[in-house]
Amino acid sequence: MNTPEKTAVLSEGFKRLEELLDTQCSHYRRVEELVGQQKDALRVADVDSLSNASNAERELLGAISRLDHRRVELVEAIASELGLKQSNQPTLSDLLEHSGPRRGRLVTIADELRRLITATRVASSVVRTAAESLARHMQGIVQSVEVGIGRTGIYGRTGRLVSALPRHTSINIRS
Repeated sequence: MNTPEKTAVLSEGFKRLEELLDTQCSHYRRVEELVGQQKDALRVADVDSLSNASNAERELLGAISRLDHRRVELVEAIASELGLKQSNQPTLSDLLEHSGPRRGRLVTIADELRRLITATRVASSVVRTAAESLARHMQGIVQSVEVGIGRTGIYGRTGRLVSALPRHTSINIRS
């Protein structure tokens, strides 16, 4: 039977879990915006904007990772407080039946978080594919230029036209 102290501890735990999931959702919404900015930057070949959005996304994903670690710890603490014995890590789904009045809100937030994660993965893969395609395109251009430069002749000591040695060049599209 739940004591008033245990009920208060659980209520606080579920409240903190709800807040944490809300924060994760807002972070993922921001990641979606940043991925959109990356798409736009790739579309117009704006390297600075692409770099800024990518750096911001990296920082945000680090924050999401730290939040996720805290979420796992919180779920484990709540499961322990409930006395749930799990052979593996407990999940939010394992706790929902014990969450009382917060159940509906927790289900809504968890569903939204799953949707945001899926949408972010899809959008990120599109941007990654576009960036890889752009990099291959740029590499092709560089190779074409190298071939063109390599075909130009220079005059040797004898005054005859000789082939130039191959020149190795590269373009850094990240700076």
